[in-house]
Amino acid sequence: MKRIDEDPALLGKLRGVQEWAYESPVDGSGQPFKLMIPTDYDPAKPAGISLYMHGLTGDHLKHSTGMRDREGNFEIAVLGRSRGGGYLGLSGADVLHVLDYVQTHWKIDDRRIQLSGGSMGGGGIFKLGSRYPHLFSSALMTCGFTTQEPINNLLTLPIYATHSNDDPVVPVITARGPFQTLRARGGRNIFDETTGLGHAAWDYVEGNQRAAAWGQKEVRPKSQDVLRIDYTALDSVANRGWWAEVAEWGPEPKPARFILTATRTNSLTAELRNVGRLTLRIDESPFDASQPLRVTINGKPEIEIPAPLSARVDIGEAGLVTAAKPVRRLHTPGGAYQLYNGEPLLIVYGTQGGAKLKEAAEAAARSWSPAWLGDQDMFGRDPDDGVPFSHNLYGSLRTKADHEVTAEDLAQNHLVLIGHAGENSIVKRLSAAWPVRITDTEIACDDGVTFSRKGRAWGLVHLNPEAQDRLVFWVGSDVDAAYAGNALIPYIHGSNLHAADLIVADPVKRSVVATRSFAPDWSWTKETRAPKIAKTLASATELANAIAESVRLAAGCDYAIATTIDNFGDMPFDPATATARDVANLCYNDLIDVIEIDGAHLLTLDERFKSPNRMPRYLAFQPALPAEGIKPGKKYRVALTASNGFPAGRVLLDLPVNQERTELPAAEAIERFLPVQEN
Repeated sequence: MKRIDEDPALLGKLRGVQEWAYESPVDGSGQPFKLMIPTDYDPAKPAGISLYMHGLTGDHLKHSTGMRDREGNFEIAVLGRSRGGGYLGLSGADVLHVLDYVQTHWKIDDRRIQLSGGSMGGGGIFKLGSRYPHLFSSALMTCGFTTQEPINNLLTLPIYATHSNDDPVVPVITARGPFQTLRARGGRNIFDETTGLGHAAWDYVEGNQRAAAWGQKEVRPKSQDVLRIDYTALDSVANRGWWAEVAEWGPEPKPARFILTATRTNSLTAELRNVGRLTLRIDESPFDASQPLRVTINGKPEIEIPAPLSARVDIGEAGLVTAAKPVRRLHTPGGAYQLYNGEPLLIVYGTQGGAKLKEAAEAAARSWSPAWLGDQDMFGRDPDDGVPFSHNLYGSLRTKADHEVTAEDLAQNHLVLIGHAGENSIVKRLSAAWPVRITDTEIACDDGVTFSRKGRAWGLVHLNPEAQDRLVFWVGSDVDAAYAGNALIPYIHGSNLHAADLIVADPVKRSVVATRSFAPDWSWTKETRAPKIAKTLASATELANAIAESVRLAAGCDYAIATTIDNFGDMPFDPATATARDVANLCYNDLIDVIEIDGAHLLTLDERFKSPNRMPRYLAFQPALPAEGIKPGKKYRVALTASNGFPAGRVLLDLPVNQERTELPAAEAIERFLPVQEN
């Protein structure tokens, strides 16, 4: 900023490689990025962008040493807030902020914006590409991976991916099968697979050369030329696929999906799944606004929307929607990640609960996600500066004591609130408007559902009653463990998007007591309280086996791969209170993969599962393989969830398999088949 103040015309003069920064709207911090401005840059000739996302332990400088001048093209290397950010939450918002900054200050051809990245950065391509497919022309991926991402969102994004099939860090099954499935559904991608490089596919010279030549030819289509969209929204942060966006969720705490087929003769066939209201951007669509629009929704008889068409047209399952949109923000699933969307964020700790609340705020401030990070990091620390890889690298998030918070703070920020009403005056002020009351003995929902307070922690994501477009993530407890670094409830919210708006847990045992969800109008979802999970599921391994069996039954497979849930205790869900829906709420958009493997390799894999030297965590077949009867030449179908691709794939490694990503959600399998107690 000082350099620009001294010379307002500076940006127009810069050429070559620069380290630059923008001021983040999240917290006012300066967030750096590396930028190569082509020497032939001419504002009269908008340039393309190649945007690079680094891998784990890297940053915008260390992993971009090959940046060079390219005629007519900017190169950008982003930080993503952290060396281990993963490009979700504030890490993903950083990428979009950098892109916006460059597009604001230089003339950019928005049809030639290419993503690239390796390892964690390759995973970032799956994340950003699936969340914002209309922004990018193509992607170059090295040893990338996908878990929770809706891969159909990538049908319009061409991707060239390289991977070594012996990669022990990012297993090839976390990408090969999803790409194969995408191609079968009409997507454009090249999966250039090699061997012998392990987790160093960036050394695959021939593949890199082919990818670079391919990428130069790709141009994003005009929005008006996109005739088919298949888009699944997981949260409010990313709800748009090209010329359509989810304006209101359906009644279920599940993803919202729309499948649209347009014609040049002004007709639209729409399939809406858990979508209450879909906004069509007519001015960006293939439709002629001067002509009527004929629409078929979910196979029902055609309706006609008369001309002239407005720039925005809303439809729902019943047809045209003309009612005014609510003033206040509607509820969407996704959890606390929705506060980490790049808008202003403030962490507020109570001052009547001792030092632990301030320490919790400091742990929260280190993080690009809802997780609270302690001094230790499972990935280690940078050897030069000693900063843990998962921590924010340039500036902690803003924190304030409760008595320092102003009316302006409440109006402008998403709020992370730490401490119960007796400890945090802001919680006391706002909680009267929330549908959860904390009494001396109970955690009481306003629809009559209650849980014991003793020994419990609670986490609530809700609307800020004093700022109708801002959210609150509130964590409270009487137990110190609920406020520690890596505490369970913030960990759950930081591990992935999910459907739980209220989580009640035992913070010492690291066990979930219950979860609950809201409907779009912020009332509790209308659901009959299901039976509690079977008492036999009181151990982590038995729960893992039961989830695997549910997945196997849903997919119609011979076997399934079971694995325990990271960072939970020995009893991940308490059978005294938890239901199958509680488990399912935390398995949000975790789709089922099916692999086909012959009997000989199935037995080899079973031996690897049982080898203590090969396994960092529990892995087993469900049901267990028989002592005899597996036929070496026979093909067997094995189910596993996409989230289990990493632990299973690191053992599978070079074993030959065929793989398909299905559209079967693990959450639905769990609700159907998980063993429950009899009433």
